Amino acid sequence: MITRVGVIVGATVFAMVALTGPAAARLTTNQLATDLADSVSLRHAPADLEPPLDEAASAEPIIVRNGCHLSRTGLQSKPCVYGDTSSTTNVVLFGDSHAAYWFPALDLISREQHWRLVDLTKDGCPAAEVNVAAWFRHGGPYPECTDWRRSAMAQIVALHPALVIMTEARYLEEPEARALAGVPAGHGSAWLNGVAATFGFLHRSATHVVFISDVPTPTRSAPTCVSLHPSNVQHCDTSLSAAIRLPGVKDDERAVAEGMNVDWVDPTSWFCAPTTCPVIVGNLLVYRNIAHMEPAWSRFISPVLADAIVPVMRAGG
Repeated sequence: MITRVGVIVGATVFAMVALTGPAAARLTTNQLATDLADSVSLRHAPADLEPPLDEAASAEPIIVRNGCHLSRTGLQSKPCVYGDTSSTTNVVLFGDSHAAYWFPALDLISREQHWRLVDLTKDGCPAAEVNVAAWFRHGGPYPECTDWRRSAMAQIVALHPALVIMTEARYLEEPEARALAGVPAGHGSAWLNGVAATFGFLHRSATHVVFISDVPTPTRSAPTCVSLHPSNVQHCDTSLSAAIRLPGVKDDERAVAEGMNVDWVDPTSWFCAPTTCPVIVGNLLVYRNIAHMEPAWSRFISPVLADAIVPVMRAGG
C-alpha cells in the first residue's frame, strides 16, 4: 500500500508519498515492481487519490509555473538554479517538456546529493540537434527551438557541468524532425543524427552524460479517463506495447548512446508491470495527460532514479 506523507526539504514542504512497511525509508526497484504489479488489478479509484482528480490535469512542476521551463516563444533560459544552490557541483537538466517533468525527482536528488541543479528546458523543443516542426503551428517551422538550443548549449559550455541529464520526447522522422544544417549524417535518420550530435557535444562539454529514454505514456488522458470510469480504472490502463512510442527508434537511440559511451537509462519498469502500464499505483495518479507524468509521481520514483544516476557521478572520468 502507498500512503501520503509530508516531506520537508529545507524550507519547502513537498506533497510526497512513501511506502509503508519495510520499504518506508527508501523506494527500491523491487518494491516499485511489486506495487506496479499489484496496481494492475486495481478497479476503484482511491478516495485519497493524489493528486485529486480536479487538480490532476493542472498539476505542474514549479519550473513550468514560474517560467524557468521556457514557453514556445522563449529564446534563452533564465538563470534558474535549484537543488543545493550553494554547491559547486553543477548538474544540468536538458530537454523538452518531458525533461521538465523529471525536475521534481531531480530537485530532491540534487538536494540530497548536494548538487546545484540548472534547468535548461523548453516546451516542444528536444535537445537533439534537429529542426522540429511545431505541432502548435500545424507543422510549421519552430526557429525559436533552434535558437534556444544554441543558447542552452552555450550555457552548458560555460558551466562545464559534472553531469548533464538529457531526456526528451521521441520525435518522428520527416516531417516532424528535419535535418539541421551542419549536423553530421551517418546514423540513418535526421533524428538519430541529431541525437548523436548532441551526445558528442555533451561529451566535450560535461564530465558525465546520462540519457533517460522517454517514458511510456498512456493512450488516454489519465485524469479524464479516471473521472469517467472511477469504478473501473483498468479501462484507463495501457498495454506495455502500446505505451512505448516508436520502439524501433528507442532501440536505435540506445545503440547510439552505447556506441558513444553515454549512460542510457530506461525508465519503463518504473511505470509499467510486465504487460500493463497502470494509470494509478496505490493512491497515486501516474500521468497528468497523455504525455507527462504527475509531479507527485516524479517525486515518488526519485529514489530509483537516484540509484540509476548517482553511481554515474561517482564513477571516474
